[in-house]
Amino acid sequence: MLKANVYNLTGESTGQMDLPDSLFGLKPRTHHLWRGVTTYLSNQRLGTVKTKRKGEVSGGGKKPFKQKGTGNARQGSIRAVQFVGGGIAHGPKPRDYSLELPKKMRRQALAESLSDKALRGKVMIIESLKFESPKTKQAVGLLKSLGVNGQKCLIVIDQAHAATTKSFRNLPKTTVLSQSNLNTYEVMNHDVVVLTQSTLKQLTEAKMKTASHKEKVS
Repeated sequence: MLKANVYNLTGESTGQMDLPDSLFGLKPRTHHLWRGVTTYLSNQRLGTVKTKRKGEVSGGGKKPFKQKGTGNARQGSIRAVQFVGGGIAHGPKPRDYSLELPKKMRRQALAESLSDKALRGKVMIIESLKFESPKTKQAVGLLKSLGVNGQKCLIVIDQAHAATTKSFRNLPKTTVLSQSNLNTYEVMNHDVVVLTQSTLKQLTEAKMKTASHKEKVS
């Protein structure tokens, strides 16, 4: 069973704790991680880009010059694709880029991404993380004490907390997420993952519920 260092709100080490094998003891599989990342990124695409074809561009109803005798190639409209201001041939159209990933695979990919970080010693546990008011200076001091200042750091809290989020919001390479919004892409996209003890408990309970449901179904 892997272990992680535990810190208090000032960044002082208070010991170590065991990381549950259900979340941090799995073998990372490339395919699962790839599916988790690509599904998340695809679902972020709006798919609203659009270009106009020849029939959608205004103007150009009149033939620009006579058919013969000019020495030019024959043209029927100045809104054809070869003219500046004309329509676009084979341009993008609005479409839905969203992908669906089975819930079990999505949770499995998240657990394997956390396991990958744990194997590299990039998972830290903090006892509690709730600032009474937005204090960027306090947030910077905490990151320096943890030794992750300058690294891409993902901080996961148990639930959305405005003061805590605002404290880290202006810091580059630092992202704060609530436990419900944690995903494979964010874990893989950061160098270090910092979890609160309550967040770790919630993640473990969610994983155990999934496992027990699987046993009942089988």
